[in-house]
Amino acid sequence: MEAKPKFDLAVCYRIYPGVSRDPIFGFKEKLLLARLNLETFREGLGDLKIKLWVLLDNCPPAYAGLFKEIFPNTPMELIPLGGEGNGATFIRQVEILSKQTDADLVYFAEDDYLYLPRSLERTVNFMRRHPGIDFVTPYYHADFDSKYVHQIRGKEVVEDNCRWRMVTSTCLTFMARRNALAESSVVFKTYNHNSDLAIWMALTKRRVCNPWSWIRSAKDGLFFTASHAMAWRFAWRQILFGRRRTLWSPSPALITHMENSGLAPGVDWENFFGARAQALIQNK
Repeated sequence: MEAKPKFDLAVCYRIYPGVSRDPIFGFKEKLLLARLNLETFREGLGDLKIKLWVLLDNCPPAYAGLFKEIFPNTPMELIPLGGEGNGATFIRQVEILSKQTDADLVYFAEDDYLYLPRSLERTVNFMRRHPGIDFVTPYYHADFDSKYVHQIRGKEVVEDNCRWRMVTSTCLTFMARRNALAESSVVFKTYNHNSDLAIWMALTKRRVCNPWSWIRSAKDGLFFTASHAMAWRFAWRQILFGRRRTLWSPSPALITHMENSGLAPGVDWENFFGARAQALIQNK
């Protein structure tokens, strides 16, 4: 008999010391931004039991200390890296989470998101209630309401005060079933040359086989048209022969990107986190 997984969720978290161009609440120092991110991440876990891997890409010692402070009792592996960059660290996440056997559900975490309380616990519960779903993002991207590739009617479920619906793509912060991740790892590992949109389009097979989508997406910008081409160039086997994967997202969002241009719509993030952020900045 196969042993029961030890944890509710396996998390691989990647962090580097740079600050995005226009971070929420005017953060100038990455360590302060990372503290707010990690504190809300911990609160988002609720009562989940997790195993944590941390990819510290070119990070000073204070970053490892921050994880030890905020997660003192969490089984954790700190992995220092020498500046491998975005693509390489994402592929490391794929390898770690697809090969581990501590949990059936896994989570890809980045260092620039804010989490509502119990947001990840709610996401885990959603996946447990719907065992046929492969991937879930707790983030609701503003592009879902404005870009052509996302304008597809699909399945919806209203529960837990959210409207969960099937979506075409997301960013690289998401939850997955370990077996779905392992079976899709070849596609995810094209990220060194590919775009996140192209990867998800190949996996979900939404819009990618529609010639009109290539043309119509040009109005949304070169990135969207190019992603159609990149999906075919780097993941054509998945498109033609691979299993169609499902990706879901809640509205309103349970988390948000910390870049002002990436804030999830429909939630007053300033009300939730503004005073807390300013206290961190002023008391540094």
